[in-house]
Amino acid sequence: MKKVSIEKIWCEFSERQNLVDRFDCNSDVIFELNDGSKWVATFFTYQNIETLRKKNQLSGECLNGIYFCATDMILVAEMSEEIIKSVLQELLSMNEIDIYCHKLPT
Repeated sequence: MKKVSIEKIWCEFSERQNLVDRFDCNSDVIFELNDGSKWVATFFTYQNIETLRKKNQLSGECLNGIYFCATDMILVAEMSEEIIKSVLQELLSMNEIDIYCHKLPT
């Protein structure tokens, strides 16, 4: 049986990398495994959650910042392609990719 591994990763933040604070941002990530399946998750930095909470307090969203939720959310200390790849590899090695990421239809 062939070991499942990551073939390709696309990170939304890399499209606007020079405009991104790597400690305060979020990014959709789409990745493909060597079995042909495609997956998606949204990575947030810890600081970005606080920034969004403060924004929501002002805007009234999420009951004035009382809560925050996102589907397929993964929190990281810093936004980088290396960290994202490491996290995804860890989730694969722990057989938890389907818990924290969403499989896209083929």
